[in-house]
Amino acid sequence: MTNLLRVSRVNDTPDFPLRASTLYKWIHTRKHQELFVRLGGAVFVDLDKLDALIAKGGTAKKGSPGRGDKWTCSEPKA
Repeated sequence: MTNLLRVSRVNDTPDFPLRASTLYKWIHTRKHQELFVRLGGAVFVDLDKLDALIAKGGTAKKGSPGRGDKWTCSEPKA
């Protein structure tokens, strides 16, 4: 659980696949609760668990490229 990123700093990370507003919405709606860690008043996203969720294909609709070029849920091109 050492690979954490503060949700408020997500938009400052250039290759991050999601926007902070999406993560805040997930927190509010309790979607993918396993991704979030609360420490004091701050909320962090566990990047290892997020990578596993993306690899499983559980965050984006098929054909939706997402925000980053590196992290997409679409099929790899041959």
